[in-house]
Amino acid sequence: MIKRLKLLLAAVMSVHAAQAWAEVSQEIDMKVQNRNQKTFLGAPSANPTEYGEIPNGLILERYSVEFDTTNYMFEFNATNVGLNNQNLNMEGGKAGKMTWEIGYDKMPHLFSNEARSPFRYAGNDTMKLDGAWRNASMQSSFNTNVSSALSGAPYVPLGFDIESANVDLRFHPGKDFMVEFGSLRRTRRGTKAQEASFGFSNAIELAAPVDWETHEAYLDMQLAKKEYQLAFNYRLSDFNNNIPNLFWDNPKRNSDNYASSNQYSAGDSSAKGALANAPDNRAHAFKLEGGAALPMNGRFSFEGGYQRWTANSQMLPYTINTGMNTGNAVAAAAGLTFNAFDPANRPSETVDGRIDVYTYLFKLTSRPLSWLKSSLTHDAYIMENKSTQYDVPGWAVFDQVWHSENARTPREQFREDKTALKLDYEITSWLSGDLDLSHKYEKKTREIPKSKEDTISAGFLIRPSKDLFMNMSYLMSGRRGNGMDISEYPTVLSTVTNRTYFTEHPGLRRIDVADRNRNTARMQVQWAPGEVNVSFSARLTEDKYRLGKGDPTGGDPFVYPGLFGITSDITKSVGLDFSLPVIGNTVVNGYYSYDVGTRYLKSSQTSGAGNSATGYSLPGENPGSTSIMLGDPRSVWENRMRDQSHIAGLSMTWLPLAKLKTMLGYDITSTIQNLDTMYAGRLASTATDPYNSFPTSKRMLQTLRAAGEYKMTASLTLAANYAYEKFDATDFAYSNVALRDASNASIFLGVNPIRNYYAHTVGTGMKYRF
Repeated sequence: MIKRLKLLLAAVMSVHAAQAWAEVSQEIDMKVQNRNQKTFLGAPSANPTEYGEIPNGLILERYSVEFDTTNYMFEFNATNVGLNNQNLNMEGGKAGKMTWEIGYDKMPHLFSNEARSPFRYAGNDTMKLDGAWRNASMQSSFNTNVSSALSGAPYVPLGFDIESANVDLRFHPGKDFMVEFGSLRRTRRGTKAQEASFGFSNAIELAAPVDWETHEAYLDMQLAKKEYQLAFNYRLSDFNNNIPNLFWDNPKRNSDNYASSNQYSAGDSSAKGALANAPDNRAHAFKLEGGAALPMNGRFSFEGGYQRWTANSQMLPYTINTGMNTGNAVAAAAGLTFNAFDPANRPSETVDGRIDVYTYLFKLTSRPLSWLKSSLTHDAYIMENKSTQYDVPGWAVFDQVWHSENARTPREQFREDKTALKLDYEITSWLSGDLDLSHKYEKKTREIPKSKEDTISAGFLIRPSKDLFMNMSYLMSGRRGNGMDISEYPTVLSTVTNRTYFTEHPGLRRIDVADRNRNTARMQVQWAPGEVNVSFSARLTEDKYRLGKGDPTGGDPFVYPGLFGITSDITKSVGLDFSLPVIGNTVVNGYYSYDVGTRYLKSSQTSGAGNSATGYSLPGENPGSTSIMLGDPRSVWENRMRDQSHIAGLSMTWLPLAKLKTMLGYDITSTIQNLDTMYAGRLASTATDPYNSFPTSKRMLQTLRAAGEYKMTASLTLAANYAYEKFDATDFAYSNVALRDASNASIFLGVNPIRNYYAHTVGTGMKYRF
């Protein structure tokens, strides 16, 4: 590798052999490392990090070379050469005239090295089941045989690599004019966890293949005069998904059929499943911006942009199940009048998607007085959906049964306008402040179509001495919607009581549209006398969510008229770090941070619903999921979710000799998560089925490290290092994940990403500059 890099350097330098003078420098960092990791209880080895690998053997951490001549410069840098997280970068040119840059980067993302699945990717967008899985007797007694069949499921990789390469050129045709353009290619290949299903009670988790390719290009032009400035830029992004669709075998059936009511739930009808992956798409973005000086130390700035996003991918048929045909009497009785599996009956051969985005910004700044600066800004983001809308006579439900209903595909649209006023003022030489006022208006295709938010914030910067400063701020905002639009909420007409009721509770409000009151306080203190440096920070944010305007019951007295979902979200954090020189060329550094987030969540009973005799569900209705949607007050429960983290570290650097540097450090990261029941209605928690809190989840990573460097000569430095890691975790959500729960027909990847381990790492290396 080093020999090749030297040949590359020689080739570049030969181009400029006519130069009379050149200064050349090269630097290399190499080390030999051995890592010995043990996982407790004999479990498969765990990789402690998703990104990058922790290899053994010879590692070329960094190699760099640069040279300068009177008219040219060149620099090359390489890190982690030959590993799966390597980076290469090369640039050169003449500053102020023309410069160029070429880069390559590779970054892995490992989810798990112990996923297991009976599905095999067979190409052509298809996940196959082999062997006993396609045996009719296996499928006829699926629940009995599935566990033994899964015991032989092979390990499959679960992760992908991202590789990118870029080329950039910058020119200066004139003193005030600059042109820059470039391109980038990025690929993502590997596997990821993909959820799938057959029927609404059978989940399947696939190690689905990923093969994405993105090409980007840009053009920037800037004109910078003393009186005014102008800039134009264009961006192109072209995304290609080489696996546009995904099909997979049904482990419970190898021939198509139209579902009975039981099969609709059990998923015993379609022999295959299908879904459309992320479609190929293209985006063009144009932006023009500029500014000009005004009297009274003022300035006017503007920005206007236009983007067009398009997607034109193949449309899948209504279903992959050939049992949904006009020859099936049950399907015909459900209203099916054509062969739903036939591509010829699609509303269109392709999905024609198009979105136009308009953005603009105007900003006026002024300093009318020496102690006062003001700015007024208005900006807008407008997303107009111009995708083709398709009329459909119904749809296939889980590829099992047909649902007849005339519908049109919707268009999601969005608009945001924001006006802000900011004042910065200096009260005295040691005290200054700022005041911000803003008003934001949003319009979106959601259950709350319009909202506004008003925000006020104020801050002070106090500097009583040159070594000490304090920064404090407070923000208060309120977001309000114009009322609920419940016209699009799904409803069902009762055949028993002839009543219409919701099948989704309107009170289940997402936090990005619910009314909200927000309060945020922040403080930062820094003290730096001489070589001592101490800083402290604290932050508090409290969000309170409200139901807001509108009636979520639709006039139905059996619908709970309250807010479900997240009702409160509070985050607190404090941090301290310091650097203290002590005797004997020794410096002690330390840091500590504490973060805690507390959320309150309210919902209604989600299982075991219903006894019509008690009025728990609609009078006259069969017991069941109606009570879930109605949200009977006796079934409401409220949980408190708390996430806490402690991160701390202490290190000491000692220089006993001018050429010797040593370091000893200890770091610890601890996280704790609790989910506790604060309230449970009497129907949500009974003596035979109590509503219990989840077990506490804990994770802790401790690292002890020691390192030393000795400068042998002006060009050569030798180094050695040792690290000990210990990871402990108790997390019920990620431990003992089975391939299959014995109580149902779901199949999972069986990934256990949380493994307790300890590891010793020893390394020695060198830095050489030549």
